[in-house]
Amino acid sequence: MRESLLLILILLFIPFSSSEVLKEKRKILVISVNIAKSQTVYNARISTLLAKAGHDVTLLAINPFEEEDTTVKVDPIVKVKKMEARSGYTQASLNERQSEFIYKDMSIFNVQAVRHSMTLFSGFLQKICEALVQNKEVLDWLKAEKYDLAFVYMYHPCPIGIVHYAEIPTWIWLNSGMLMDQIAHIVGVPTVPSYVPTMIMEAQDKMNFFERTKSFMGHTLVNLLFDRMMTNPETEFWRKHVDPNFPHIADLSKECPLVMVNSNDLYQLPRPTLAKVINIGGIGMQIKDGKPLPKDMDELFQKAKGVIYFSFGSVAPAHLMPESWKISILQVVSRLPNYQFIMRYEKDDLNDRLPQNLKLFKWVPQTDILQHPKTKAFITHGGYNSLQETIAAGKPMLAVPLFGDQPKNAMIAKKHGIAVVISKSQIDNPDVLERGLLEIINSPSYAEKALRLREMVRHQPISPEELLIRWTEFTAEFKTLENLVPAGLELNFFQYYSLDSIAFLLSILLVSLYISYKIFRFILSFCFSKPSKYKKE
Repeated sequence: MRESLLLILILLFIPFSSSEVLKEKRKILVISVNIAKSQTVYNARISTLLAKAGHDVTLLAINPFEEEDTTVKVDPIVKVKKMEARSGYTQASLNERQSEFIYKDMSIFNVQAVRHSMTLFSGFLQKICEALVQNKEVLDWLKAEKYDLAFVYMYHPCPIGIVHYAEIPTWIWLNSGMLMDQIAHIVGVPTVPSYVPTMIMEAQDKMNFFERTKSFMGHTLVNLLFDRMMTNPETEFWRKHVDPNFPHIADLSKECPLVMVNSNDLYQLPRPTLAKVINIGGIGMQIKDGKPLPKDMDELFQKAKGVIYFSFGSVAPAHLMPESWKISILQVVSRLPNYQFIMRYEKDDLNDRLPQNLKLFKWVPQTDILQHPKTKAFITHGGYNSLQETIAAGKPMLAVPLFGDQPKNAMIAKKHGIAVVISKSQIDNPDVLERGLLEIINSPSYAEKALRLREMVRHQPISPEELLIRWTEFTAEFKTLENLVPAGLELNFFQYYSLDSIAFLLSILLVSLYISYKIFRFILSFCFSKPSKYKKE
């Protein structure tokens, strides 16, 4: 009887001592600009997980386009506050402008093309920022809400000003992709160019001399350009429209207590990191089985020997591809009649010349297609969300990286043996495209390695959901986390790389060599000098 009572008491007290129990309900703001659907989905997923953990979560959905935003679909448990910050672009007009360089084979040495692409994107973000800071109604509403913590998306520093203006005591930098180079520099993450290529570089961690040189140049330039094209002009917007004494965005960014990135050590290129960088890669992608496909699509799968899925995502609409690409793709599909091709394509201009084994869809349930057992390969642009969905499904891919971080994402997949990579300059060659597809389909190693990586991710010791919730609650409680700030942030360039110490030791060595040289010359002259004539006499 006594033992039974003791057991009951233990069972009663276990839940209250468990870390799973919510310590305190926090009021959390997740800031999201709805530029790309994948980023919006990711931020909505983060918001939902935190809300289901018991917190009061609001998703601030910033609309940068001229048309009404209808992309935000969030679990009803999450509050949504819409904020207009219109840039002058529609989604379609931005896609058309981006296609001017997305579908071109741009070399880093093509200065004009690189400058054009950077100016377009930075100018777009600056327009969003200037519109955002003038929306005083929403800014004042956010300030009145008294949030405990905010999540700020990483590729645009302007919303850091929202955290300061709304007097939110702490915040977390969040990215739907990997850790961005300039953010690593700001928070003090050691970046070694010799084996950590820049985020937009098509390279693995093992680089040749020219790749290492390019990596060094890239890491140097990205930090300079980030301030010049982002933090400096966006600080001026806050000072012009809100407060002339508004702190510099660069200074506010250095106070970031914690960073969360949609990355995973199991498939990311190994690199130095810090305790304040939390990898929550693959969050919300723990999918065991795909959902049933739409009827018309399911019929195609049932009849097919195997299915090859083709999509360039939402940021790079396939209908804007060059005509030479379209012709090449259609030729390759015709050469592989035993496989059913399913392609995400937004227009009807190909309908009169489609091979029988190619079906176009304006919208596709990508996750469910990848999970289907008959899916043999995925032709992708290499977006980070697509990379993670493919890994979660355990499928190999043919990657054609277009821009941004996609070249590096493709090389990550290649390093793990789950992808064949084709450059943009090769896709209009049907022989190269066909050869890449056949290699994936006919070589079992790609599928085997993809399945192994999927199982590793599924069985990782700590789930990304748990890391998200626990570190969010921890940051909300302790706020500043100065324990995690590296001393390297306070060092100048010469101190950080020990150049002063190297110069000091080198000077000692040179002085020592010089003294040794003088002593040696003196000894030689003493030993081999001719006797004086006076001594001879």
